[in-house]
Amino acid sequence: MPAKKRKPAPACRPQSPRRRTVQVITGPIASDRTLGKATTWIIAGEVRIRRGVTLKIADGATLLIANGVLPKSRLRRAALIFEPGSALVAGRVTVRACNAERRPVRVADNGGLWFLGTFAAGSKDGITVKKSRGGEPSSFRARSITASHLGRRDTYRSSKTGKELDIGDDIDGLSLVGVGPDEWRVREVRSLHSADDGFDVTNSHVRLDRLEVRHPAEDGLNVSSSRIEIRRSLVLDVPKSSDADRNLFDLETDDGGSFVELPKGCWVRVRGVFGDQLALSSPDMPRPNTADDNERRYAYSGRLASDAVIHSLTAD
Repeated sequence: MPAKKRKPAPACRPQSPRRRTVQVITGPIASDRTLGKATTWIIAGEVRIRRGVTLKIADGATLLIANGVLPKSRLRRAALIFEPGSALVAGRVTVRACNAERRPVRVADNGGLWFLGTFAAGSKDGITVKKSRGGEPSSFRARSITASHLGRRDTYRSSKTGKELDIGDDIDGLSLVGVGPDEWRVREVRSLHSADDGFDVTNSHVRLDRLEVRHPAEDGLNVSSSRIEIRRSLVLDVPKSSDADRNLFDLETDDGGSFVELPKGCWVRVRGVFGDQLALSSPDMPRPNTADDNERRYAYSGRLASDAVIHSLTAD
């Protein structure tokens, strides 16, 4: 008997790729919450993590802050703000800007990313922190935080008239206010293409393993009456442009001196204008021109053989 013909095996249907779900957050986070990696999270309001609340962010989670005017917000823009006494638990976190269609964009027109502590009183851009003498301190723990195209410029071009309009103070990409060394346990910070200063530290004392700021609209590292210790590497890429008063370091002293401390063995690469009225103590780094209105280029790349300190005690 002739052998029976076998039926061909049914063709395997290709599985459609799993689409991410999208969730929009517009109001405060008042209870513990986890942001998973299978979801794209849109920060579309002035989103505040309240005191006593822990926000966990999974590795690979996508966080986007919506660009555009938000009239009822104190910052007039969407922002992610960790209030005093709140907590972050994360591995690697990336926060980027997005447009009205919820797509990542390389345009910064938002309220940025904020961490508020209980270590000291301070204020900036209408956000005020009081020193806490009791209660739970803030707790910010992450392996790394990357902020891309965050913040807001002090002017923007009207879509109706095409004119450049002044909207008041600009907003930095990533800001710390009143944060102490026991509250800040973030190893690495990267700030890319911020609308104002790349990394702003106000009335705080924090330690980092690595800090990288690239192409901010204004200063690379703004330190206001604060101390920041960078232990392993510092990269500030603020190439000179036609904008004046755009510096690698801006150290302000409203409530006391400001210090950037770089220990022996720290790898440093900086490119830009150094900054006005600053003091540099370093046997390795070349002496900068820090006179008022100086626009001379400064560059250094290398591993420090001795400790270095950039500081200002009386002026910025």
